[in-house]
Amino acid sequence: MTKKQNIFWALKSLIIILAISVITLSVPVSFAVTFNDVGGHWAENTINNITKYGVITGYPDGSFKPDSTIKRIEYLVLVIKAQSIDVRELTDNEYWGQPYIDAAIEANYIKVDEFGSTDLSVYEKPILRQEMASIITKAYLATGATVSGESIAEASHKLTDYNTVSGRYLDAVISAVAIGIINGYPDSTFRPMLNATRAESSVVLEKYLTTLNKIELVTDNLDASGYAPGHAFATLSTPFSVSDIEIGDSSVTVKEIYGEPVRIDDSAYGFKWWVYHDNYLDYFLVGVSNQKVVALFTASDLLESSTSLAMNQNKAAVTKALGSPINSIFKGVDEYVQMNNQESAVYLKNNIYLTTYFDNHDSGRLFSIMLIDTAVEKSMNSQYGNLSDPVRISFEKQVFDLNNVFRLENGKPLLKWSEPIAVVARKHSKDMAVRDFFDHINPSGQSPFDRIAADGIDFRLAAENIAAGYLNAFGAHAGWVNSLGHRENLVRNIEYLGVGVYFGGPFGTYYTQNYFTPL
Repeated sequence: MTKKQNIFWALKSLIIILAISVITLSVPVSFAVTFNDVGGHWAENTINNITKYGVITGYPDGSFKPDSTIKRIEYLVLVIKAQSIDVRELTDNEYWGQPYIDAAIEANYIKVDEFGSTDLSVYEKPILRQEMASIITKAYLATGATVSGESIAEASHKLTDYNTVSGRYLDAVISAVAIGIINGYPDSTFRPMLNATRAESSVVLEKYLTTLNKIELVTDNLDASGYAPGHAFATLSTPFSVSDIEIGDSSVTVKEIYGEPVRIDDSAYGFKWWVYHDNYLDYFLVGVSNQKVVALFTASDLLESSTSLAMNQNKAAVTKALGSPINSIFKGVDEYVQMNNQESAVYLKNNIYLTTYFDNHDSGRLFSIMLIDTAVEKSMNSQYGNLSDPVRISFEKQVFDLNNVFRLENGKPLLKWSEPIAVVARKHSKDMAVRDFFDHINPSGQSPFDRIAADGIDFRLAAENIAAGYLNAFGAHAGWVNSLGHRENLVRNIEYLGVGVYFGGPFGTYYTQNYFTPL
């Protein structure tokens, strides 16, 4: 069912949018260790192997914490001990890792300001993959080993994102790949800015020590890349990422890369949306459930893919990359019809539902996209999900955000939030649902301007957008972008915006945007 207005249109949509461990190294000694959290992990064989030799140990509670990050100082300790370098005694009131830092500087593994500062706090931060590669490569070369020019030449063409490696680490990264100590990912990337985990550092240390013939490499159940099937990074079960974050990544990794989110929103699926942007630049959302990334959204050019998919493509190019859009999603015995038109379409690829939004007034380009894990999508066994009051508030904030992202892209100043006019918008959304109408003029004959004035807001300019039936803020915003009258309001020279969302009524969801500039 479709309702249209001369200012906006509403669609009855059926789219379903979806503790520091003690680190020791005594390589010749072999002993069995069993951890309570590595069974079935992609690095299980490697962890069991190197802990057998005492390369790295676990925690007092019997865990190894394979997916936790490893600090720079912890990694330095591992390498120093792997090289059998003696370190001096710790003095009173001295930072516990200072002897290892001094030894690493003396051995030329790091510089005094290796991590951008001489402040010892930098050593307590997670180590990046490019930093890990640099340190292990310098340790390798310090043994007298060499890397052939042929190997380096071959490695220099092996991965596709060397251009993202810091210049000071580029040679070391290529050398590490050439030696075979560090692998790239199956999508031919290195991802230098990712924080290394304890599991990944274990793999690097195992390869380093076996390259030097100090321990034996365990390869049972490893795939061709040297990682066990199921490694969230190495196997790259999804070829998509948003701002270097993939579905399946740890939420710990997200925070370590981007810090605390700007805001945390509720979702109709039950997971939390972590909202990130820098004053509406590089806007993206990370859906988090049980400390795992289960969904992603971006309205900025932050999408990366090992397929040919990219932001700003038209629908034909997107379909070429992803295959034909799907027509429905089955959840148990229920079938949910999916929207497939020039405004939006839903695709299924690598166990990810991708909901794409196109701007048909700008060459039909892909301007925003949501990715959600299939299991999460299918767990929402209704059309709209859990439309609670916190979700309503999230929708309102997301509509506001997306309006500002769109304005920034179009060279317009950012809008400021107005709670008083948001109250006006909420009342109109509720009125449309309760009295079953969809119009800017309510059954009592009041226009948006009447309603704004009745709430005591003095204005010299005001405007309104309405929508209904959309399952989330992303779809509602896409509808406005694709309606010329509403698009004009999105970028109008105006100062304040308030958003009101209401759940209920014949259309299920109602959205109102009220804008104004005060007298």
